Amino acid sequence: MNNALVRELYDRIDALPIIDIHTHVNWKTGTAANIGEILSYHYYTELANSAAFQDGKFPFGDPEALTREILPKLALIANTVQYDWLMTISREFLCLGPDEWRPENWKFIFDRSLEVMDRPEWRDELVAQANIVKVFLTNQYDDDLEGLDTSFYAPCLRTEPFIVWFDRADERAKLGAFLGRPISTTDDLRAVITKTFEKFMRHGMGYAAMSIPAGFKTFPVADEDAQRVLDKALAGGAWDCCESELWRAFAMACICDACRRYGRPFHLMIGVNRDVYAQGVPAGQDLFDSVNSMRGYDHVLNAYPDVSFPTAVLADTTGLELTAAAWIRHNVYPSGHWWYSNQPTDIAREIRRRIDAVPGNKAIGYFSDAYYLEFILPKFRMYKFELALALAERMERSLIHPNMEPFGLDDALEMATNMLIHNPMRIIGISGLA
Repeated sequence: MNNALVRELYDRIDALPIIDIHTHVNWKTGTAANIGEILSYHYYTELANSAAFQDGKFPFGDPEALTREILPKLALIANTVQYDWLMTISREFLCLGPDEWRPENWKFIFDRSLEVMDRPEWRDELVAQANIVKVFLTNQYDDDLEGLDTSFYAPCLRTEPFIVWFDRADERAKLGAFLGRPISTTDDLRAVITKTFEKFMRHGMGYAAMSIPAGFKTFPVADEDAQRVLDKALAGGAWDCCESELWRAFAMACICDACRRYGRPFHLMIGVNRDVYAQGVPAGQDLFDSVNSMRGYDHVLNAYPDVSFPTAVLADTTGLELTAAAWIRHNVYPSGHWWYSNQPTDIAREIRRRIDAVPGNKAIGYFSDAYYLEFILPKFRMYKFELALALAERMERSLIHPNMEPFGLDDALEMATNMLIHNPMRIIGISGLA
């Protein structure tokens, strides 16, 4: 590894502004108010629970108590990239070094975080320091979006209530309340989707999105078949697995129809298995199948050639399949490195795969999945360093490889800028950025 070349590439890439296409940030607050809220991020509670088991029980409602409880466990996870994120937050934003993170120092750390983070000007200071220019949110159909700063934030619609939660009577009732009438027909479903899209478009909608269960299947479904399944649910009957599959395929097509009408992408996040670990912390109970496939999406990818599908996958076994899909399919775009793949080893592999095999105008480099704006900088730095490594390696290989075209510094920087700036702007349709 040519350290000087990697450093030069990293410094140049790190200077690029940040467009973060997927987060869970609460736009009304944006930042954390103290270090206890940072430590409430499920990565820290789930790692602490894994390293020193306490049945998922943490004082989530008391940030000060949570800080006191988590701090002694941090030594057990100091090898992890999540710890690295925390130390970057500490150095960059709190001006505290790793040596100060001693268990007996917890009150000093908490008080210091209040001094910095619990100020009305903190959000603007952080955004300027981190050079964040656009943040995409995760929103439910009935979220309050009034007052949203659309020059900085873009709301993104989570579609699970329409597709995977629709068998729940309480979810149907909530959707009906939003629509203004009970949902009793497939046309009512289309109507509530239309009302939702119109609301989101008024507030600068980014895209529709779905965290999709493993083994999901899409296929054509006639209205009368979907209505039959809906009638059974309205009569109080429980769907069997085939009926659930049928409704999900039908409702996903309805979302795709809306994406087509409104010119919005559909961000697929493929392969999660929910609630598999009974003793886990909130948001730390989910895993994935090592054997999962994108073949279940063949129907919608073929039926909606005019809809863009940025796609993230959970399992490393699906990483190559996603690369191959983006290789041949014009409307599939590899998007970031999701969840358990969001760490250097898997990022490094997938970057190299995508650079080698996917057209250069298609890969969306990274998203943070952050719950607070503070996490965006350390997470993007992690990615940018692995990108600099991969590009430096390609530059060096091109000097001696018998079958590789020259790849210089300008080529590397152009590729990085495309992956982090131009590709997401074009694929998602971001405008108004300098």
